[in-house]
Amino acid sequence: MVPHLITALTGPINELEQRVLDTMPAIERWFRLEWMEHTPPFYSSVDIRNAGFKLS
Repeated sequence: MVPHLITALTGPINELEQRVLDTMPAIERWFRLEWMEHTPPFYSSVDIRNAGFKLS
């Protein structure tokens, strides 16, 4: 589920965001397989932010 946030710049989903949404099952599967093969780290953090005009 993807939250629908209201920003100053609204418009159609850009190509990168659509590719991520389309491949979400494959991405989730990859993470689950990697998690099973490796010892989980004590701590990790990943942020993907969409400011409406840039992705960082």
